[in-house]
Amino acid sequence: MAEFAENLGIETLRMADGECEVALDLSEFHMSMASRAHGGVLFTLLDMALGRAVLSQLPEGRGCATLEAAIHYFRPVQRGRIRAVGKVMRVTRHTAYAEAKLTDAEDNVLASATGTFFLTETLKQADRERI
Repeated sequence: MAEFAENLGIETLRMADGECEVALDLSEFHMSMASRAHGGVLFTLLDMALGRAVLSQLPEGRGCATLEAAIHYFRPVQRGRIRAVGKVMRVTRHTAYAEAKLTDAEDNVLASATGTFFLTETLKQADRERI
């Protein structure tokens, strides 16, 4: 797991066949000044579910990069375990489109997201030269 996700406490529960499920047990570390889960934390879970769903459908060694992502927040959350499930909806030669939803322990939908990803030949890419 990437150090970023590990530092946030995110667990990957499932990643196969164009789907990915990630989860997080909320703590004070994840809260905004308004004492609810920070929107960036929620978006991070959704983005990971989207991107890893795409990766799970690619051949070994291939990668992807986010071209665009959109999120819709529906309700705040202050405690408990939250999980995001991403699913690939369409793959072309160069791009993939995925959808994800974020729920709480009672299965209430907290947020949803969509994303379009550029498919790359390798998982890691060198920094491109800039003109």
